[in-house]
Amino acid sequence: MSEHQCYEFVALDRPLTDTQMAELRAISTRAEIGPTRFRTEYQWGDLKANSVKLMERYFDAHMYFANWGTRRLMLRIPTSRVDQKALEPYFVGKQAARLTRTGQHVLLDLGSDTEAPEYDEQHQRSLAALSPLRAELMQGDLRPAYLAWLVAVSAHEVAAAAEEPPVPAGLAALTPAQQAMVEFLRIDVDLVSAAARGSAAATEDGAPFHRWLAALPTKEKDAWLKRAADELDLALGAELLRAFRAKTKAEHVGTRRTVMELRAQAQAQRVTREKAEAARAKKAKAAADAARERHLTMLAGDIEGAWSRFEKLVEASDYDVALKLALDLRDLAIREAATPVFDERFEALRKRQLRRRGFFDRWKRARESDPAGR
Repeated sequence: MSEHQCYEFVALDRPLTDTQMAELRAISTRAEIGPTRFRTEYQWGDLKANSVKLMERYFDAHMYFANWGTRRLMLRIPTSRVDQKALEPYFVGKQAARLTRTGQHVLLDLGSDTEAPEYDEQHQRSLAALSPLRAELMQGDLRPAYLAWLVAVSAHEVAAAAEEPPVPAGLAALTPAQQAMVEFLRIDVDLVSAAARGSAAATEDGAPFHRWLAALPTKEKDAWLKRAADELDLALGAELLRAFRAKTKAEHVGTRRTVMELRAQAQAQRVTREKAEAARAKKAKAAADAARERHLTMLAGDIEGAWSRFEKLVEASDYDVALKLALDLRDLAIREAATPVFDERFEALRKRQLRRRGFFDRWKRARESDPAGR
């Protein structure tokens, strides 16, 4: 397996300047570089720059993927637009989930490593699916932060006796970006389910938010208006929503669980889930087998017509349909203990259709992959 690495960075709050793009071009001549995006891939070699330094200077979100098992997600958020004190309890990992202050920003750095190489590069994900996490955090949604803590738990960077941080509401109903985070960082889905048991149900912000806004004292409303006038780039709606959530969204008041307790609950959840999945798979297989038997029985009712259709399909070079029918005839022969009859008729057809090598090559590959029939 050859190496494959992908680096993707995006600028969300403001586009890159021409000078900045020129600086990035000096780092990589092969990267796709635009006013809001820097992306490059390597089969051999590596990016000649430090990702943290690039984030500090240019970008707001970063995703890294390597097919030897490493994944990384970074988010840079202005300190004025996030409650750093509220985030800190969730970022306790040494490597897997870190929070650092860099200038006027908070940098969230999340990583996942596995010893199993990833041969299927389709597991790679786009940063577009993950970058909304940043806006969610700026709006006061702490679910991404709790998921970051689970990343550290999954990496065994949190002591078994350590208690979980405040449990935000809505862990049982993750947003698409949060679901993408679970998948990309390989957070144990059973651990997420166990955590959700201690999470209150999510509530709609709409009407309560507007009532809270209308009830703000005049002095406080004036302060918000002044801030909007002084900071023309400020996403005022997101800031107001974060303030509303900070004042009105209480955490779940249940007993804080330890990491050991969460893992035990996750294991019980895993056993339950796997039993349910096995039962569904067994039921689906039984239904498929029954449907297959009905299909073969119908085929047996017009066996001569089926052989005639089969040869006409081969003659017409309709090989996909012909192969499916040939396999049906083969399976019917196996069911009826008539394999020698099938072999004799098939060989006779092959001799009549020697020019149709494309079909018989497909037939050979199909038999090699499924020699005993379905």
